[in-house]
Amino acid sequence: MDSQLPSFDTMDLSEARVAYEMALATLEEALPEQTQPTIVVDPDTVAWPRLLLKVVVLFPVAMARGFWNLLRAIWGELEELFGNIKNSLLRFSNDEEVILGGPAIERRESIRKLLLDVLWARDHVQDSIEKEDGATYQSKREVLAYVMANERRLQRLGQRALATADLVTSDLRDSQPKPPDHSRWWWYLNYPRARRARRVNTLWFILAFAPALVSIVLITLLAQRLAINGPDLLSGASVVAQVGLGLGSILAGRELLNDLIRQGVSGGWQGQITFMLASLFLIVIVAFYFLAPPAAAFVYNVFGQRAMDGGNAAEAELYLESAARLDPDPYAANFLEVGCLYETLGSPDRAQDVYERVLEADSRLLLARYHLANLYSDQGDYPKALQLLEDGLNLLAVAEEDMAADEEDFLPNINEPQEILQMEYLLRLARGRAYLGNDAPQQAEANLTEAETLFEEIVLYESQYPTVTNTTDPLDMMRCSPDDEIRPFVLDTKMNLHYYLALTYDSVCDENTTDLALDEWQVVRGQSSNNSRQDTWRDEAIRRLTAARQGDTCANNYGQIDVPPNPLIPPPQPVGDTEGDSSPALEDAG
Repeated sequence: MDSQLPSFDTMDLSEARVAYEMALATLEEALPEQTQPTIVVDPDTVAWPRLLLKVVVLFPVAMARGFWNLLRAIWGELEELFGNIKNSLLRFSNDEEVILGGPAIERRESIRKLLLDVLWARDHVQDSIEKEDGATYQSKREVLAYVMANERRLQRLGQRALATADLVTSDLRDSQPKPPDHSRWWWYLNYPRARRARRVNTLWFILAFAPALVSIVLITLLAQRLAINGPDLLSGASVVAQVGLGLGSILAGRELLNDLIRQGVSGGWQGQITFMLASLFLIVIVAFYFLAPPAAAFVYNVFGQRAMDGGNAAEAELYLESAARLDPDPYAANFLEVGCLYETLGSPDRAQDVYERVLEADSRLLLARYHLANLYSDQGDYPKALQLLEDGLNLLAVAEEDMAADEEDFLPNINEPQEILQMEYLLRLARGRAYLGNDAPQQAEANLTEAETLFEEIVLYESQYPTVTNTTDPLDMMRCSPDDEIRPFVLDTKMNLHYYLALTYDSVCDENTTDLALDEWQVVRGQSSNNSRQDTWRDEAIRRLTAARQGDTCANNYGQIDVPPNPLIPPPQPVGDTEGDSSPALEDAG
């Protein structure tokens, strides 16, 4: 008789089934009614052309529906965010501990409890079925058939419960003493909130590509800016950074897909984290994009100065041009020194190229305009020299107005009225020479007499506040460094001024200028020369003064019929044709 009674294992399995059935029924009663029509379609009755046509017609509708679902998902995330903020503010605004309540929260907790009862009952049934020394085969078969018949019901009720109470399966799993195994799918239900999270998470991941791509572009542009000549360390760093960013994106995408597809986690934090990391990386790159060039310019300038000290013009040009390109103020002025170095080495063509690039980096460097205008005049390109000097005088006038109004300094390395005076003198001196070479003696006379007046003021200031210079280096005498005091250089151009004035008066050659020309030639003869060009000028002064004592004048070119009265017309011979003349612009500068 006892053998006909059910075993304790069989009773335990039946009890688990009854508990599971009751839990499902209770949850179904607690959830609102939801009827969803079921459409039954026989695939054999649908033709391919009709099906494809319907798909093509419905494709825009599906796209619009997908976009609408995405907007709803974003709105849902915003509602959740604002709800969390509101709850936090409620707790913060009360001194005592606050327990959030209300009908909606109570209903949510009720559905959560009923859903947990269903999941626990399903676990109990699964444990009873998997028990090795458990109930009989017939009992397990009957319970298993019931479970399989109600799997879709469990999934449907679970999704409805999650959507109605706005629950998260990850919270349900975290509330268990032992995390459920992944094989127990009912703890990883695919519910509307999970789909919403996946959409938003995918959106975050797509948005992360924007700052990532911008970062790559900025890295490439920055490497191109910092590179001196061809691939270098910074270009290599750009490649490494791009590869690292690509690998990071791949790893983030792998983790994202693993979490969303395999584990079914509802949260969208992976996409948000990816976007925030990409945005943070972009912020760092943007900061580096603006901070790195000045720092690199400083390093390049140091290397360039070392090359200058060693007399390596080519290396100095490479580094100082990069410094000027990255940070024109103040390093364009240092690049000017390379042009002066080329002049001292007897390479006016390369000096001209450097001066032109200096002005491309910073057109306000008037000393570069002065040197470049002299080189243009040496080549006979007087219109270009005049335009360059005209623009320089206009810049100087603006700077003088700003200085008078106590505004910020407009021109680099010009901060005092005396510096404006000295620079105006140099520009007018070069301008007078260019007008003289361009066969415009009246304009040349006007500029040179103005330069003479300025020179007298500079000499007067020098007598009151003398400068000390002990250098004999031609490069230092050109005063190209931004830290140099240019007054000694200006004072060394006295012979230049009087030589051009003498030529100008001889070109005019009337009763008012004849004696003035002889006075200027007397000054030129009395000056000490600093280079071979000034030696030639002194010899010319002695020749003309000697001829004047013999009764010759500018009217007969002092007895030299075959020699042009103005050596600047036609243009002077190239630098290489002048014996012992290493650089006409350098010697012209005196």
